[in-house]
Amino acid sequence: MIKNERQYRVTQTQAKKFEQALTQFDQNSNKREEVHPLLWKAQRDALQSQLSDLREELEEYEALKSGKRAVLEFESLEELPLALIKARIVAGLSQKELAQRLGLKEQQIQRYEDTEYASASFARLVEVSQALGINIREDVFLPNAQVSLTTLFGRLREVGIDREFIIKRLLPQSAGGNLQIDNVAEDQAGSLALRAAALLNRVFGLTPTAIFSSSPLQLNTAAMGTVRFKMNKRADERRLSAYTLYAHYLALLVLDATSDLPKKQIPTNPNEVREAILSTYGSLTFKNALHYVWSLGVPVLPLNDSGAFHGAFWRVGGRNVIVLKQQTKSAARWLSDLLHELWHAAQEPELDERTVIEESETAQERQESPEEKTATRFAGYIVLAGRAEELVKLCEEEAGESIERLKRVVPLVAARENVSVAALANYMAFRLSLQGENWWGTATNLQAQDTDYTDPWQAARDLLLEQVNFGRLNKVDRDLLLRALSDS
Repeated sequence: MIKNERQYRVTQTQAKKFEQALTQFDQNSNKREEVHPLLWKAQRDALQSQLSDLREELEEYEALKSGKRAVLEFESLEELPLALIKARIVAGLSQKELAQRLGLKEQQIQRYEDTEYASASFARLVEVSQALGINIREDVFLPNAQVSLTTLFGRLREVGIDREFIIKRLLPQSAGGNLQIDNVAEDQAGSLALRAAALLNRVFGLTPTAIFSSSPLQLNTAAMGTVRFKMNKRADERRLSAYTLYAHYLALLVLDATSDLPKKQIPTNPNEVREAILSTYGSLTFKNALHYVWSLGVPVLPLNDSGAFHGAFWRVGGRNVIVLKQQTKSAARWLSDLLHELWHAAQEPELDERTVIEESETAQERQESPEEKTATRFAGYIVLAGRAEELVKLCEEEAGESIERLKRVVPLVAARENVSVAALANYMAFRLSLQGENWWGTATNLQAQDTDYTDPWQAARDLLLEQVNFGRLNKVDRDLLLRALSDS
């Protein structure tokens, strides 16, 4: 964005240079034979794109200077700094004149605008808006409210959004990246709290007015869809609801950023899925299964925050998206979860909207659900080549009635039958859970022997980054999604 006359003149000069470069490029058409046609087109498109961007900046600045825009709209408080800069230009004030109104040096206003008021306090933002004589809706600025990080953290705890999550996933990286929140100056903390509130409004629908008032906070969970399975009674319902809303918002962003994916019918026959993966990719690994699921037009979003739900599937407007969320690095466990959610995505294709939220494998409600059992058997059938139940029986026969012996028996049977010990251990744990036995810890230990050394979360994250078109998202949403995909 052009913010002053000097930048306006510089941009005019740059635009003229690009116009000349584009003209020169077209005049050298006789040299095209020396360059690949696609490369030639890409070079020209790059010049044209840069020239178009410069012209848009010039047109915007000229429109603002004309003073014809009486209303400046912005969707969130994240956009307030740019709105203040635009308001100054519309008002016909230079940076020096605004500084004089505020009793500051011109250089201070320059620094504020160069950084889009990143270092300005909440009180300073109010002063600037008042100096510009602009009106902002009353529910944005709350003169009687305690706008601070302490208030923010305390209030959000009431609805299951904890301090660590806010710092890690919502606060601007420059401010919260080093987690030195307690050392932030009081005036800057207020500004930071307001910026976080803008993002909370965007993701959770919690307005700044609601956050910084004394009225009880409440999340609107209707947006995430009707949860198909009853959750464990011991689950923290507030935290579960909050994180599910967050994941749902990210899933919608992924759908927006992958809107050009071809939509294909999802097979319900496990043999068809297995053969498709093997014939196309050569082997049944987590990475290959990921590529297959994406090829069906189903994006996969991996998250690595602890707690809350275990996984999820949404269908929105007829399009499916899968969310995977495992703490283990076992590729076999991730593969089973992926195929499990794919089964859910294949069900009731006539419905435009569908939601499944998963808890952990040990949750009683999940173990007792016929649909969940079918989904896990579907995954086990694919991974173990249709022999899942046969292999379980072999393990049980060799172990006798001793569950303790299974730890030794499962690897022996897997080796003899030439199947993945990790995959067999995973399915064995599922079968034992139906009998009320928790064998998941042992299965996890056996899966440590997994020969697939791929970090499954990173593999899923990298494929997502390759597939999404971040240009379809605005800057705020793009940053939110990238923060969610950060492993820091």
